[in-house]
Amino acid sequence: MRDDADRGGTTTGRDEAKTTRVAGEGLASTADLGAARRSRASFYADPAAWLVVDAIERALDGAGERVLAARAETGVLAVSAHATRHTMRSIARQAAAGRVSPLRFAGASPGSLAGLPCIVLGLRGPSLLLGMAPETARTAALAVVSNWLATRQCRYVAVAEHTVAGTVHTVRGRILGARETLVPSPGGL
Repeated sequence: MRDDADRGGTTTGRDEAKTTRVAGEGLASTADLGAARRSRASFYADPAAWLVVDAIERALDGAGERVLAARAETGVLAVSAHATRHTMRSIARQAAAGRVSPLRFAGASPGSLAGLPCIVLGLRGPSLLLGMAPETARTAALAVVSNWLATRQCRYVAVAEHTVAGTVHTVRGRILGARETLVPSPGGL
């Protein structure tokens, strides 16, 4: 779902692309996924989920006040073939040693990549994880986003595409809205 400056929307070659527009973009990347982790008492989430939060937060920061005011009407769509493997591997090592932290089980849920941004950033629209590589998920992702917007399940959708190249984890976040819900800022979108 790349921004296409010529059309002012997303590029996929589909009719749905004509109905959505990018309101904000953010990027978060790390070669040390363990460093992406944040701590909260009695709360654990996979570091990849925290990276998703960082990317969406940056996209929200660039999206403008209108989008920020609509957090309760913003959905989350995460796309990742890797998801929470970091925590799943940690649990496997702990299980082999005979003791596993119960907090890790919830943090190992692949859906936490879509759920954690809702919890941390106050996004209250629908949420979903597509467990596949972003480059193969674009048609499905755009169909989901277009449907959520067209049926007014939410006004905006935060889309996070998580990729892994070697040891580098990158999440590209975008805030998408229906063309009629977005008002261009003075500097453009």
